[in-house]
Amino acid sequence: MKKNTWQTYRMQIMVSVFFVTTITLASTLTHAASLQMPVSASSGATKSLSVHLDVDSDTYTLPGPSPTASKGPGENPVVKARGVKLTHSKPAASSSATQLLIGPTLRVRPGDKLNILFKNNLSYEESAGDGGHSTTNPHGFDVINLHTHGLHVSPRSPSDNVLLNIFPENTPKEPLKDCDAEFGRANCVTKKFAYAYKIPANHPSGTYWYHAHKHGAVAMHLANGIAGALIIEDPVHGLESLPAVRKAREQIILLQEIAYGGNYPDGTGSGTEKDPYRIDCMSVYGNQNGCAFGGPKPPAPGVSNNELSVNGQFQPTITMLTNEAQLWRVINGSIGNVVPMCLVPIGSGHDQPLTAAPAAYVLAADGIPVRNPNAHGQDLPVLLTNPVAEPVSGYDILNNELLLLAAGQRLDLMIKAPATPGIYALYDSVDQSDSAVPVNELCQASRYENSTPILTVNVEASASEIAYNTEVPTQQALNKLNAPTTITAAKSPELPTQGAVFGFTNSEFAPIDGGASIINARVFNPIRSQRDLALKQVDLWSAQSAAGTHMFHIHINSFQLVSRGQIKYPFPIWRDTLLVETKSDKEGNAEIGEIVQFLQKPLDFTGFLVMHCHNVFHEDNGMMELVRILPHSGSHHSSQKKQEH
Repeated sequence: MKKNTWQTYRMQIMVSVFFVTTITLASTLTHAASLQMPVSASSGATKSLSVHLDVDSDTYTLPGPSPTASKGPGENPVVKARGVKLTHSKPAASSSATQLLIGPTLRVRPGDKLNILFKNNLSYEESAGDGGHSTTNPHGFDVINLHTHGLHVSPRSPSDNVLLNIFPENTPKEPLKDCDAEFGRANCVTKKFAYAYKIPANHPSGTYWYHAHKHGAVAMHLANGIAGALIIEDPVHGLESLPAVRKAREQIILLQEIAYGGNYPDGTGSGTEKDPYRIDCMSVYGNQNGCAFGGPKPPAPGVSNNELSVNGQFQPTITMLTNEAQLWRVINGSIGNVVPMCLVPIGSGHDQPLTAAPAAYVLAADGIPVRNPNAHGQDLPVLLTNPVAEPVSGYDILNNELLLLAAGQRLDLMIKAPATPGIYALYDSVDQSDSAVPVNELCQASRYENSTPILTVNVEASASEIAYNTEVPTQQALNKLNAPTTITAAKSPELPTQGAVFGFTNSEFAPIDGGASIINARVFNPIRSQRDLALKQVDLWSAQSAAGTHMFHIHINSFQLVSRGQIKYPFPIWRDTLLVETKSDKEGNAEIGEIVQFLQKPLDFTGFLVMHCHNVFHEDNGMMELVRILPHSGSHHSSQKKQEH
């Protein structure tokens, strides 16, 4: 997908990434650099993890072939970014020889305390929109906060409060006063904030993540790599209690779009140590009017990166041994991509059945183990297959649900290598002509023979007698793991009690950007609750897209899928982020908003949180809603004091 204008971004969505093997690539891919794991900090058995995370403007090397090699270095491009670093950890963190443009992996257990001192070492800049506030226009790129995506924790400070604004230390008084008026004084601080999270004792184990969530700058901060994996480990009732998981080699796979620009009209930004690429408003949002912030219109970069990286690396490789089963924790930390996780072999026959490739078994989705009550005996977990262009059964939509990884979603996968060596690769689903690949061609390997891989997988025969894991957990074992209590049909309202329609409006709400991104015809308003929910009350939600592709995400409480269109899911799947699309009619003449229904029962925590589209371009442009969770016996009035935030 090419970056052109903000308007293009609002309406576009990339469908990207699938796995492919090919004989012709063997000579060039065998020697690709190995995928490096981020620094990792773990509570272990101490029941507490305390870390310091500092956000600084620094220079990073992105190991691997440069996507912009025609106008810059062919290897290891250098970029100046607002990166997040681990500066202190108790217990001590693992060491890493390479400074990667990715946050550290944080590992805690149910019942633990997680303390994060989040420090803003950036400088206040008018040219970065730090002086203004807006609900629809990107701004405040040096203002940060932290969101623990998917965790069931309190939305109040000092926990997962995304209404907080941490300004640079040198911020003038006026922007702070404006923030006070909009968000309340307690939500406007400078330099640092001490977050403290209490993980519930019954929290499901799986892969979550954290990232900066300052409204108006979320795409900017993801483009800078301010994100990292957050793993809940449960050796008693979670994935880590399974022998196959304990024995498997683990891969953290955080997909990112480091949206840097280079070759500016003044000759700067060549991607070298002395003149690095940079991440700025134009390289991320591409809107000269919106990026001016009261000054002259900024120049557009001559080249920009649209390619996905993995853990801050371009085209790394994962090595597997024949028949090996590895644990892959996959996080879609991109700005707005959808990632079909297809395992597709390329051989003489092309487009062979998926049984010829490494198998991908789903252990957990969005951090919650997948429990299939229909499983029997030694059945294996759900196996991903080709996407179904026209689903007709519950298992069709279940496969697509787990296969198409939307921005913000995660999968815990057990990847089982084939019995013979081979090379596989992860590819962008936009082909060489920048055309999106139709759903029915997403897993057709021949479509990508000449494309550049994002990640390669090299399956080798073992050269030693050292044993390695070849086992995959059974579905019956997964069914015994801790997960939310199923909401039965008897407890569900007959008709939807909550609804969200995603769409766009004209320039009335956002004249600088030519329009705003909206939910139910409204843009984000931090002054007053836009939706009240109640603890322990079951709501049947209906989500729909009026135009474009969106990712419904609500903080704090996961939800249980019911149906997509007219088709019901065969058994409960829990998510915190959901792909919501439009579909063409049978003649292909119009787009129809597909309705997705799901059940949610808020538990444990009251307070303010947000619901938004996790195509965060849309969120920065207004597609977010302020939600309030009231006590079960509370009244549903719509006014409140700002300090309640």
